[in-house]
Amino acid sequence: MSNVAIIGYGNVGYHFARALSKRHRVSIYSRNHGEDHINSISTFKAVGYDFILLTVPDDRVKEISNSLEVSEAIVLHTSGSRPISDLEAHNRCGVIYPLQTFTKNTDVDFKSVQLFVEGKENTLRIVDEFARQISDQVKILNSTDRAKLHLAAVFACNFSNHMFHIAEETLEEIGLNFSDIRSLVDETVRKAMEFKPSKTQTGPAVRNDVATLAKHDVLIDDEDTRELYRIITKSIQKKQ
Repeated sequence: MSNVAIIGYGNVGYHFARALSKRHRVSIYSRNHGEDHINSISTFKAVGYDFILLTVPDDRVKEISNSLEVSEAIVLHTSGSRPISDLEAHNRCGVIYPLQTFTKNTDVDFKSVQLFVEGKENTLRIVDEFARQISDQVKILNSTDRAKLHLAAVFACNFSNHMFHIAEETLEEIGLNFSDIRSLVDETVRKAMEFKPSKTQTGPAVRNDVATLAKHDVLIDDEDTRELYRIITKSIQKKQ
């Protein structure tokens, strides 16, 4: 059992704390420390910890890392986009990037969350073993490749959710809910996972259904959304 400090208690910190506390002694530090089990970041001391986990916004990783005293603890960040070099102030450091979207108070089976780890030569094995204590899905990936992975995740998750949002608004115009197309969304994801997205593209763009494409263009009132529709249509057609 190790002593683990988690700095930052947003969605990611919350779920890491829950997962790690099953195997380790976990202390939580945050600027927002209204709850009894959360300590003020101003009281943090690195001594005595085996791991220090930074679950903070990406653009604050390096700043917070540099503010920590150097110790024997392994300092880890959880960012997909930030390189391990953000932790260069520390001799022992690494990355545990969870490829998942988290929401506080929403249960997640952390054992099934895909974790991507990185570490210096003197820490990689330890970081890998540490990650495998909370997840059955662990892969080693360097900073350059992890940035590409993060880009893929933005397309697959963030951009897809934005498309769902546009669909939701369009459905509401005719008195329907997003749940009314759930069977379609579920089947689209199922086929993409089973056969690969490149093999399962359907719709008017891939069929070059000019009449339907033109009709959709007229139906879209918002100029930005219309331009987005046109750009995506062209992108689909170019990849066929």
